[in-house]
Amino acid sequence: MIYLDNAATTMPNQDVLDTFVKVNQSLYYNPNSPHQAGLQAEQLLQQSKRQIKDIFNLESTFDIIYTSGATESNNIAIKGIAYKKKLFANEIITSVLEHPSVLEVVRSLESEGFIVKYVDVTKEGQIDLNHLQSLMSDRVGLVTCIHVNNIMGQIQPIEDVAEIVHQYPKAHLHVDGVQAIGKMPLIFEGVDTLSLSGHKFNGLKGQGVLFVRNIHQLEPIIHGGGQEFGVRSGTVNLPMDIAIVKALKSAVMYTQELTRKLSGFNCDLRKYLADFQGVEINSPDGAAAHILNVGLAGVKGEVLVNAFSKNGIMLSTTSACSSKKSSLNEVLLSMSVPTKRIEGSIRISMGSYTTKEEIEIFKEKFKLVYEEVRELLL
Repeated sequence: MIYLDNAATTMPNQDVLDTFVKVNQSLYYNPNSPHQAGLQAEQLLQQSKRQIKDIFNLESTFDIIYTSGATESNNIAIKGIAYKKKLFANEIITSVLEHPSVLEVVRSLESEGFIVKYVDVTKEGQIDLNHLQSLMSDRVGLVTCIHVNNIMGQIQPIEDVAEIVHQYPKAHLHVDGVQAIGKMPLIFEGVDTLSLSGHKFNGLKGQGVLFVRNIHQLEPIIHGGGQEFGVRSGTVNLPMDIAIVKALKSAVMYTQELTRKLSGFNCDLRKYLADFQGVEINSPDGAAAHILNVGLAGVKGEVLVNAFSKNGIMLSTTSACSSKKSSLNEVLLSMSVPTKRIEGSIRISMGSYTTKEEIEIFKEKFKLVYEEVRELLL
């Protein structure tokens, strides 16, 4: 099997698995318990957070909240900020480039009375900074911006967005960094909250981190025993939290090396696919190297995914979180990609375990699938 769906999830590193098992066996205590074993667990928990700050050179700038993944992190950040600012800054700015775990939260808040505004997207798939500037006002309490889009791989200009947002003191900038971690340096300058999900960088499912610049800006949306600054109550999952540090260390340490490798694969695939009539690259130039979105107008994406699966190639049509929805992808629509090509789009996403040999096998299998559907192409 050739696995090319790494934007959906990645294979865990062995040291992450080993750490998770070891902590479960030897330090399964509750960090909130007052006895010696509980205090030992709490000490380890705080040490892990200091290690994460060291990894990103954050010092005391951010507080760290452990969560079950980016969906929870995004919910906590977006709802927490929105509720805190509802009475004096109830406008939210976002774009259709966001992951469903952001868009659906924002849409839910809109049904509660918040005003939601969408930034225009350029044909290259980036936020229109001039339009963002025009939408900003003292009524804006929250702006959300994905660092790397999970469908097409576009990289957003986070520094420029932050500069615009922070011209307005009431505005908070939340960044979804899920597809960026390990593929490029994360940007914290000017960012107020940032979410990560462990299973996207060779960690485990059920692991997440939320970085918060000012913890007092968050209204808790999960209530209980007051763990994690009272923002994310519930018994801390210490084995998960310790294990994600292993994954983060590895992801950051090998970012440059992985980027070079995947950039080579991406360039190779772009050149190879350019020779096939009716095959179009949807991902713009300059997109993140690990994601390559390809359109074959006239063929349904689901048909292509099934054809590749039969040939031992695992890839996807869109995000795994939205692949079962029948509507056309909003990201491709926003970039004015033709409808037929959207319907025939597939996403190839690579990761740290992807090899040159696998890319060569994919190219061979692509040619076989192409011959099967060639007569259907527009």
